[in-house]
Amino acid sequence: MSLSLSPRTALIVIDVQNGFTLAPYSSLNFYPSLPSVLANIASTIQAFRTASLPVIHIHHASLEPDSPLNPEDSPEGYKVLPSAAPLQDETIFVKHVNSSFIGTRLEEHLRREEIKTLVIVGLTTAHCVSTTTRMAGNLGWEVFLARDGTGMFEMKAAPGGKGDGFNAETMHEVALSELHGEFATVVATDRIVEALRKVE
Repeated sequence: MSLSLSPRTALIVIDVQNGFTLAPYSSLNFYPSLPSVLANIASTIQAFRTASLPVIHIHHASLEPDSPLNPEDSPEGYKVLPSAAPLQDETIFVKHVNSSFIGTRLEEHLRREEIKTLVIVGLTTAHCVSTTTRMAGNLGWEVFLARDGTGMFEMKAAPGGKGDGFNAETMHEVALSELHGEFATVVATDRIVEALRKVE
């Protein structure tokens, strides 16, 4: 089935920040590999720019003092990775929680610009990407989530759970499966890029 995108489509780039290359995340295995995720994000951003469609950047300013995404305690971690560096005329929203809609003007901005469809990429699949995707779907947007344009790390099991935890691939695939068909359509990066070439 072919993917069709309209001129009323915007890209949401979530939390592509240096903190995910630092401890504690640096000791965890990402799936897909973080370099491949970042390359796919970069190609998606470029495809949106080539199509003259809006790219909206979300940056996470953690309020937790030990977080590598805390801009005061970890200014290096808060920095945006080069693969997702915003252009001067691109919109940026700063959030403090998982959802890109809470505490920001993202919803207001999208409605004012009459955006009907969202493509979402970023970090991480089961956290800020998932929360933002769920809210976007509930708020009425058609959402496409790039399965290889987001990534996830391994996690320990919750207290009382079975086993020690779950590997990164399982976490990633379960998160995508929960979202697909309910809050979004999960697609590969190459299909998004191909669809953007056909936007008129």
